[in-house]
Amino acid sequence: MIAKTIFLETIKKMMRNSKNRLVLIVALLGVVIYSGVVLPNSESMDTVDMERLGIGLLGNKGLMESQFEKGTTEANIFTGMSTYEMAKSNFEQQRAFIGAVNTGDARRFIELNYIPEELAKEIENHYLKNSEEPLKDLHYDRSNKQLRLNSYIEEVPNITFHLIQEKTAWQQIHLFLLRIGPLAILILTVFMVSDVVTGDRDARTQKAGIPYSWRKYLAVKSAASFCFVCVFFLVIFCWFLLVNGLLFGFGSLALKVPEYTYSSDYATNNAVFGLMSIGNFLIQVVPFIVLFIFLMIRLTVLFSLVFKNEVVVLILGIFAVVFEKIYYSRRMRDVFGIDLSFFPQTYMDFGKVVSGEKNFLLNTDSITAGKGLLVVGATILIIEGLLWVTTKYIPRQRFVR
Repeated sequence: MIAKTIFLETIKKMMRNSKNRLVLIVALLGVVIYSGVVLPNSESMDTVDMERLGIGLLGNKGLMESQFEKGTTEANIFTGMSTYEMAKSNFEQQRAFIGAVNTGDARRFIELNYIPEELAKEIENHYLKNSEEPLKDLHYDRSNKQLRLNSYIEEVPNITFHLIQEKTAWQQIHLFLLRIGPLAILILTVFMVSDVVTGDRDARTQKAGIPYSWRKYLAVKSAASFCFVCVFFLVIFCWFLLVNGLLFGFGSLALKVPEYTYSSDYATNNAVFGLMSIGNFLIQVVPFIVLFIFLMIRLTVLFSLVFKNEVVVLILGIFAVVFEKIYYSRRMRDVFGIDLSFFPQTYMDFGKVVSGEKNFLLNTDSITAGKGLLVVGATILIIEGLLWVTTKYIPRQRFVR
C-alpha cells in the first residue's frame, strides 16, 4: 500500500512539474514543425537540380543535332565514341530521367539510377572535404542506398518518391534512431528525472518519517520515473507517427534498411552489405532503449544521493551520456588497453550498433547487439551495487538534512 502511494505520488509530481510539461509541449510542437515545415523542404545531397538538368538537356540536344547535320558521327580514336554519340547518350538519359520525375514514375526513377556527372563530382568533393575516410564512406553510402532502392523494386508494389527520399513515418523513425535519436532520448531522460529524488529535500519533515525501507523507497521512485519516461516517449512516438504518416505516408515495417556486417576476409573488402526490415531493426533497438533509460534513472538516483543538487545531477547525467564523444575517434580501438566493446557508452549509439554502422566506423567486428545488451545489463548491476553501498552510508535522515 505504501509502495503504491509513493509510486502514484511520484507520477503526479512529475506530471505537475513545469519543466516536464514544457518538454512535452516543445516536443509535440517540434514534431509538427519538423514534419510540416522542415521535412518538406529538406533535400538529400544527391538531389538533382531539375532546372540545371533541363538546360543540360537542351545543350546535349543541340550538340547532337549539329553533329548529325555536319555528318561528324564517327568514333574518336581516343575515346571510342563520337561527340554525337556522347551527346545522344546524355540526352536520352536526361530525357528519361525528367520524364520519370514529371510523370511520378518512381519505379522507373530507381531503374534509371541516373546522376548527372557534375553532381557526382560535387558529391565526391563533399566527401573529400568532410569525411575522415572519403572513398570508404562514399562507397558505404552508395552501396546501402542502391541496395535499399533495389529492394523496393522487388518488394513494394506502389513505390512513391516519399519512399525513395525516406520521408515516410517508419523510415523517419528509423533514421531518427540511427542518428540523433539515442542522444536525444537519454538527455531528455536525465532532464526529466534529475530532480525526482533531490526534490524530496524540500519536504524533509514528510519524507524523513515514512515507515518504509530507504532502498525500497528509492526503487519505487525509480520505477515510477521509468514508467513516466516510457509513456512520455510513447506519446511522442505515436504523435510523430500520426502527423508524419498523414503528411508523407506511414510506410511499412517490412521496408528494408541497410545492415552492415564487418568481415575479416579481404576477398569481401572487409564489408558485407545487406538488408534488414525496419521491424527487425526496432525489435533489436527497443531493448537498448529500455535498458539505457533504466540505467540513466538509477544513475541519477546515485548522483542525487551523493551530490544532493538537481543541477549537479543534471550536468553529471548529461556528461555521462556525451562522454564517448570526448574521446571518440574512428581509429580508436581501446581505452587503456581495454577493447571499446566492453564499455557501455560505446552502445549509446544503439541505432548504429544494431545496423552494423558502428563496426563500419571503427573497422571492427567486436561491437554486436547481443554483446551490447550484456554490457549494459552488467553496468546496471554495478550501479545497483553502488546504490546499495551508498544507501548504507547515506540513509534517509542524512540525505534530507
